[in-house]
Amino acid sequence: MASGGRDLSTRMSAEDENIVNKYTNDIALTCFKKYKVEISGAITTTFPFLELIRDRGFITDEMYEKSQESFKKRFTVHEVIYDVLSELEKKFDMSILQALFSKVIMNKYTDLYRIYKIFNKEIPDIKSFLESDEEENEERPNYHLEQGMPSGQEARNESSQASDIMGTVDIGNNSKSGKAKKRKRTTMHTEETGNFNAEILPVTCGDVMGILIKRKLQRGATVKCIRTEDGKWCTPREFEGEGGYEKASNWKSTVYCRGRSLKWLIESGYLPQPPHDRKRKLEKKCNICGDEGKIFKCSFCLSFFHEDCHIPPVELERKDWLCTFCTIEESPQSQQHASYSEVLLRQMGPEEKSKCVFLLLKLYCHLEKNIFQNIPDEHYVQKASQCLQTLRTLDEIKNKLNGGCFTKVNGLVVDMKKICQDSKHNDSVLTEEEFEKIFKEVFSIQ
Repeated sequence: MASGGRDLSTRMSAEDENIVNKYTNDIALTCFKKYKVEISGAITTTFPFLELIRDRGFITDEMYEKSQESFKKRFTVHEVIYDVLSELEKKFDMSILQALFSKVIMNKYTDLYRIYKIFNKEIPDIKSFLESDEEENEERPNYHLEQGMPSGQEARNESSQASDIMGTVDIGNNSKSGKAKKRKRTTMHTEETGNFNAEILPVTCGDVMGILIKRKLQRGATVKCIRTEDGKWCTPREFEGEGGYEKASNWKSTVYCRGRSLKWLIESGYLPQPPHDRKRKLEKKCNICGDEGKIFKCSFCLSFFHEDCHIPPVELERKDWLCTFCTIEESPQSQQHASYSEVLLRQMGPEEKSKCVFLLLKLYCHLEKNIFQNIPDEHYVQKASQCLQTLRTLDEIKNKLNGGCFTKVNGLVVDMKKICQDSKHNDSVLTEEEFEKIFKEVFSIQ
């Protein structure tokens, strides 16, 4: 019997280890997707990065040669590296990070130390997964995690909710009596992995359940960012009231996600810290996303924008600030009625960049106001997740444009068509025909 007990203990330990490894890999993949632009910006030359990942079997000789040719012809180093990172993402595991943060790569591209610090903060016990030998481990900066890794039991709870975002949730000691309460199972599902990095998170307050949209919370605490089971949208404070804590006025501590308070998620970096915004008597909405929150007014057209919804970000210190829509319409256009091929070959000068910014704003408006706000109740989480994934990819293109990664207009168009042609984005209703139509309008193409 004793021997059998030890065998069971060993099996359970192995199972726990596998669950934790999968949990860590999921978080690592999320970070890798999120910071691809920053990683590509830190790698300033193709050598020795491309050579190392080829030698370790992450890319084929054919892809290596193709990347080198792209660099020699027309693409910047950042564009080439970004495309390579996108390929690595398809077959991601921790060995890719082991190569990225290896001694030879970190010493060559010192800006990667900043990226490593971010990964070290967000991924539990990352050093144990990256260690390949003692010498390499000594060369890495000795960053310390600011939060601990969940226990084996917590990891199992996270993993079990990967396909059931609103499953049985133990919200812990958040009731006045101090007793934990089991929440009922509902029929809302999602494909997101069961961790705090997902864009859509299950939340509870008292006996009320809902889903939290991170992207909306980022715009302010007065934004209706939580959707209840019956389809009602609430601010965090309103959701707190729905759960019977209307007198608490402390939603960060009364609203829970998988046993953790939203205060803990914010302090741990899993949720954005919403900006402080006062509720106005006359509620105004952002011209891009259609949400309320902390917004700023264009001095010419009097439209309102969130600081980060606008491209470039709102210039907070300027009293006579003009939005991009007004700037484009007021500025003279030197090149009119060009052909499609001529526009694609244009260098990304100031005028072309401003038009690309204008184009992205129109696409954001289309996705945020026309699509995301009108998702039907049926299969809401699934369709909302797909739309949010499209918006995240659009964010990456915006960052590449702001970072000067596109040398020609064609670079942005290629990335946009990848979104349109990717099956993951089909339900976002961002079709290639829709993009072409907006693109031709912005660039006055015949």
